[in-house]
Amino acid sequence: MTELVAGRYRLLDEAGRGAMGVVWRARDEQLDRVVAVKQLAHENADPAATARAGREARLSARLRHAHVVTVHDVVDHDGRPYLIMEYVQSRSLADLLREHTTLPAEQVAAIGRELASALVAAHAAGIVHRDVTPSNVLVTTSGTAKIADFGISHATGESVVTGGGLIAGTPAYLAPEVAAGNEAGFAADVFSLGATLYHALEGTPPFGTDDNPYALLARVTHDQIAPPGHTGPLADVLMRMLDRDAARRPTMAGTEELLAAVVDNRPIPPATRLLQVPRVRRRVAVPVVIGAVLLILGVVIGFAIAPHGTPVAGPTARPPAAQPPAVVTDKGCTARYQVTTAWPGGYQVQVTVHNTRSTALNGWQVTWRLPNGHHVDGLWNGLWNMRGTTVTVDNANWNAQIAMFASTTFGLNVAAPGTVDPAQSPAVTCNAVND
Repeated sequence: MTELVAGRYRLLDEAGRGAMGVVWRARDEQLDRVVAVKQLAHENADPAATARAGREARLSARLRHAHVVTVHDVVDHDGRPYLIMEYVQSRSLADLLREHTTLPAEQVAAIGRELASALVAAHAAGIVHRDVTPSNVLVTTSGTAKIADFGISHATGESVVTGGGLIAGTPAYLAPEVAAGNEAGFAADVFSLGATLYHALEGTPPFGTDDNPYALLARVTHDQIAPPGHTGPLADVLMRMLDRDAARRPTMAGTEELLAAVVDNRPIPPATRLLQVPRVRRRVAVPVVIGAVLLILGVVIGFAIAPHGTPVAGPTARPPAAQPPAVVTDKGCTARYQVTTAWPGGYQVQVTVHNTRSTALNGWQVTWRLPNGHHVDGLWNGLWNMRGTTVTVDNANWNAQIAMFASTTFGLNVAAPGTVDPAQSPAVTCNAVND
């Protein structure tokens, strides 16, 4: 007699296995249907790991999308977590690439469009996948693509240890900011999807492969991606998705539009600078040249994300267009405060700091008051502190200097009770410092 999991799911045969566990074809004896049961791999199946896997699985179970492998339930059996999922007659993209090495550009674009549509829905629900790789992409017998294992690599601790701590995900497909030790955000999923599609088109991930994960992480963190050998609109879209600067990548919604244009043989829309950037924990500096001014670019964070924090909304949520930005001039700079995304229980803000002087600004500080009950849930491109309801943000090292009449930006997520009115912008004070 085959094993019965959680008194309900009869294991029939092994359907596949990977780094994160074994997948079984099973029968749900209560509903009389075939399901997939994933036995998550844990070196030490401690209660905290089991609870974490359960939280991540229940988050992904909120997703109902044609191109997402549906999670029905997560159960505990013999002290180990098991995911109960939709059973899909399919092969992983990793298996297809092992067999064929590459796929035609038309098929890669079609797969990418379907996966992007699934990730748009995930981001709108505040869910970051964290591990978009060929192994987590299933292709059905009819050619439909589905993505699986939302957040599970993070939940199970499937990670690489670096000097900065644990990195969850598969090194060959990580975004540079994640390889450097920062928290994976929406923009990191865009990069990982681009890396997955790049592999399908070119036959290898953007930074190649290496048995030494640390060497591979170093390449991802520091090296530039060589343009793909293929040319054409798909290659152009992939290079946008694989931009080292997270803020220059398209959002996932923008990515879906770009890939749809490739599939439909329409002109590719021009690149635009987008505001969606990942929440991060640590500093990372990347030198680039902008005009004649050398800036040290990176992301500086002065906070640790609460493990049970409110997830941010995806890029499809849009605030009312009539929102009046708050601008206050003080001592050589202005600060423009704009709510860019709002969702029940919180909102996202971008603040633009502009140097109004005819000489370079060597440091800045922005201050404002939050309404009662609001608190900062994450901030990037600056260092922040909060006393009572007063928020103070100082420049990061890399964006301390602003050329004459030039600007820089920082962003933050704010948790707030109830529904937020994006039109209510606080008065913001900007001060030039370090002169």
